[in-house]
Amino acid sequence: MTLFPKPTSYYEQGFKRSPALERATAPFRFRNAVTGAGLVVFCSAVYAYSIMAVRQDDFSDIQLPAHMVGQVAQKPKEESTSA
Repeated sequence: MTLFPKPTSYYEQGFKRSPALERATAPFRFRNAVTGAGLVVFCSAVYAYSIMAVRQDDFSDIQLPAHMVGQVAQKPKEESTSA
């Protein structure tokens, strides 16, 4: 009599799927595939909508403040230090 019996598993030696596991998961394969495809389509649609929404932004109707007109964004000059 053992206190801790060996747990049973649906996986065979080498982590291969056993026939019992194949039978147990068979009813859910189609539904899982449809759910996965739906998630991929939804995520792709959200991504595409986000990219298209950002791409259509147009700031040409916004006037720049007077002190900004004519300025060009320039990098600050790096000071060379001699040691």
